[in-house]
Amino acid sequence: MNRRDFFTGAIGSVQEGVAALNDDSPRDPQSPSKNSLAIQRSRNLVRSVKGLEAMSPQDWGTKTAAHLLRRTMFGPTRAEILQAASQSLDATLTSLMASQALPDAPIGPSPPLAAGQTWVNLPFDSLNDGSYANWLKAWWVGLMARQGMSIQEKMVLFWHNHFVSAYATVADSRFLFRQLALYRQNALGNFKQLVKLATIDPAMLRYLNGDTNTKAHANENYGREVQELFTIGKGPQIAQGNYTNYTEADVQAAAKVLTGFSDVGYRVTTNATIDYLFTLANHDTTNKQFSGQYGNTVIQGRSTAVDAPKELDDMFTMIFSQVDTDGVNKVARYMCRKLYRWFVYYDIDANAETNVIIPLANIMSSNNFEVLPVLNALFRSAHFYDDNNIGCMIKNPMDFIVGTVRQTGIPLPAMTDPNYYLAFGDLRNRAAIQEMNVLDPPSVAGWEAYYQIPDFYEIWVSTTTLPLRGQITDLLFTGLGSGTGTGKLLFDPIAFAKTMGTPADPFQLINDLATQLFPIPLTKTQSDYLMYNVMGLVVNGEGAWTTAWNAYWAAGGQTTANKNIVLKMLTPLLKFMFRMAEFQLG
Repeated sequence: MNRRDFFTGAIGSVQEGVAALNDDSPRDPQSPSKNSLAIQRSRNLVRSVKGLEAMSPQDWGTKTAAHLLRRTMFGPTRAEILQAASQSLDATLTSLMASQALPDAPIGPSPPLAAGQTWVNLPFDSLNDGSYANWLKAWWVGLMARQGMSIQEKMVLFWHNHFVSAYATVADSRFLFRQLALYRQNALGNFKQLVKLATIDPAMLRYLNGDTNTKAHANENYGREVQELFTIGKGPQIAQGNYTNYTEADVQAAAKVLTGFSDVGYRVTTNATIDYLFTLANHDTTNKQFSGQYGNTVIQGRSTAVDAPKELDDMFTMIFSQVDTDGVNKVARYMCRKLYRWFVYYDIDANAETNVIIPLANIMSSNNFEVLPVLNALFRSAHFYDDNNIGCMIKNPMDFIVGTVRQTGIPLPAMTDPNYYLAFGDLRNRAAIQEMNVLDPPSVAGWEAYYQIPDFYEIWVSTTTLPLRGQITDLLFTGLGSGTGTGKLLFDPIAFAKTMGTPADPFQLINDLATQLFPIPLTKTQSDYLMYNVMGLVVNGEGAWTTAWNAYWAAGGQTTANKNIVLKMLTPLLKFMFRMAEFQLG
């Protein structure tokens, strides 16, 4: 699979890439997509025929370890990749899947809060209309950047994209902090339980109007989305308002089941308690009739405050019990497809459906909808490590921005450092202008790159967003961030190069840099171009770099003059590599 096809069609050859990445001209929505040829090529490629059979142990090494960590973390460092490659796949997965302690709550801003004070348990005030939200977003981006070897933050982002809520609607940062904690605590837990917890989560109740859903004024918003987006999916449309998996009548019946749930009150000002409420007087106590898609199930209405909320359990038992004609649980199949598109590739062809999705769905349903066994099976499979599934993703903005900061080893401010929120707030803003604004997805369906046919991941790159990516990596050399001191995330090219295996050898340096930065290997033509044209060794030969590098690291050699000689060759090399098509892939 030639993963460069997309970028070749979009931005030309390696040599042309930098010029194209600097092209700030807007895309004409009426003109044919520049990427259409590359997209067509990708549709015609043969995908993997491998399935969930275990990857051969001898295939575990630097390449496969890097692939696993790129997909489950944000920008693994060279040390993390080498550590994983030196141990077994089982040991690496144990580390990745280990339970993590909850992080300290976000603090500030100070003033008006005292230094180090958090706002997550304070009564609502005007700062919840904006300031706290910005700090919450920066806090979360910082957690992504400061993570260890763990899948947790990647899973929190997955659940945020699945059970979408948005600050623009919720309008209370404390509610969204609580929701992120819910996703973090249940990142690898029981999906069925998480659906219930997400349903009665205060932020979700506000976002999808559950707090206004009463027997007198039914609101079908959540009743629709819990089926269409969160659990079973529509399936093919049969007729107007009638889908394979549910009907409009089922949306109405689900809305009745959900009546009576609300949060503790809009903009709580008298106490710090944030939770859901169930008000019996607002609950529809009649029987709820579901359609033939659900076997004409009737959920018995309850009329006491203790029993009425149990209708919710009955409804989820019904939804999670649905089976396709081939015997596969519908909810498990739907969720395994979403996990596949998040961790593997967007194109689920017939082979992937048969060899991966169906077996994963059977694992999920037979394990009572636990997520961990599903991911363990996927990340051990030959399919996951097939060459066609390595480097086939286009990085989303968080993977690109946070991943770049992590994998280049930039020193990061501690959470107790006030500059933490300036530095990571800047990264959050940069991701937002690249169309991935965490805690404010564009719709209840999440980010289009994970569901929009036929473009999927290609949505992340355009003539607008590609130049922004190049600007970010260029700024690494002068400092990302809006603060000073530790608020500036500053890249040290020489320190980064020193972490490579044999940095004095320009051939090995470029090879090691490519292995660290790119999921697919460079061609010899590319390597030669980088060495001779970009580093400038075409005149003085490869020895010029070796001499300069060794002189800098010799005793007493770390002078400004020697440093500048090294940087004159190293800086353009790294800037160019950061702007190459291969660096956009994950």
